[in-house]
Amino acid sequence: MAFTLTPALADDFVGRKEITSELVNQLSSRNKIGYSLSGVRRIGKTSILKEVERRLTENRKVPVAYVSVWRVSPNTIDEFVRVANRAALNAFRNRLPAKFKFEELLVTGKAALTRFLNSLKLSAKVTDDLEVSISYVRREASDVDDALTGCFSLIEHLGEMTRTNSVLIVDEFPSLVDLTYGAKNQKIGDSMIKLIRTLYEGFKRTKLVISGSYRQTMRNLVAKQSAPFYKQLLLREIEPFSESEYKEFLQHYLPGLKFTRDAVREQLYRISSGIPYNLQLLGSEIQLQGLNDLSSEKLSGVVDGVLRKEGELSFKEFVDDLTPSEVKVLRALARSSDIKPSGIAAQQFMDKDTVGYSLSLLVNKGIIVRRGRGAYVFPDNLFGEWLKSSDDL
Repeated sequence: MAFTLTPALADDFVGRKEITSELVNQLSSRNKIGYSLSGVRRIGKTSILKEVERRLTENRKVPVAYVSVWRVSPNTIDEFVRVANRAALNAFRNRLPAKFKFEELLVTGKAALTRFLNSLKLSAKVTDDLEVSISYVRREASDVDDALTGCFSLIEHLGEMTRTNSVLIVDEFPSLVDLTYGAKNQKIGDSMIKLIRTLYEGFKRTKLVISGSYRQTMRNLVAKQSAPFYKQLLLREIEPFSESEYKEFLQHYLPGLKFTRDAVREQLYRISSGIPYNLQLLGSEIQLQGLNDLSSEKLSGVVDGVLRKEGELSFKEFVDDLTPSEVKVLRALARSSDIKPSGIAAQQFMDKDTVGYSLSLLVNKGIIVRRGRGAYVFPDNLFGEWLKSSDDL
């Protein structure tokens, strides 16, 4: 079985039966329940969203527009508008009076654009949304709010025109605030979230699904009474694979692998933390080394191989955006799992308040988890092992 570091779909999608069934059933029903998925990076949120998109599209015939904010490059408003419009039109491609692509509209001359759109027999609202978006992407207009309103309204107006309910998925939703616009590359900030909330309140045909990696950020968006999407989206936290899902993974991807002891099977689960991406990394290395049986010693060699070949590529991005103080705290925790905040301060020559503040930030970002008074652990043990072995942070 071939391993993949991209979202696993269809026959290669294992586990997550409860959450995928809930999402597919609710998103294809007549109610207006939307969802917010929260979970640490590489826990499998995108795989879940892409599999839900596939099942809704293929089995329930529900149009789904999927947009990953992290894949918007460059991370500008005009590029996001382009990507989101393309996704919306693609979702409704089999329901439109005529087939066309957003890129075709972008290269159509200004004078001919209105005639071309009118010839497509689209509704007035859809035509207006497209004209506003195209003008902004081509930099013929500069009103950001108008462009974003047209962009997010397009899928709703396509649903109205075709009398079809649809789903809009925005993966890594909180990163929208980092999109830039204008000559000075100004960040759009929270105003974009407020605009989407206002628009979504009026949607009748569209259900919204969002995801994010920082648990506290997602709670602030959904769970608090003052949250912008309070009572509009249901929060679901994606946890690591359960032991039964882990066994399903082994049966699917490593059916011939034998463990010399049950403890080694548990050791593989523990070092992966049940994170699907880590299991893919470790499974790929097991396959690459041609191992048919796995002992504790061989597993150590597998982990070393993964960290040596993939560690920098897979984990360095976790710390690139952290402050020097946060990195120091992480290194101390990686080297001594039972170290207390006072011990970190003494070891790293840091002020106790700085240590406490850094720990709080790292918890909010989902990089560490607080297990009790002064006790912190890594939710990703493989990341912790990489921190121990990395000397250039």
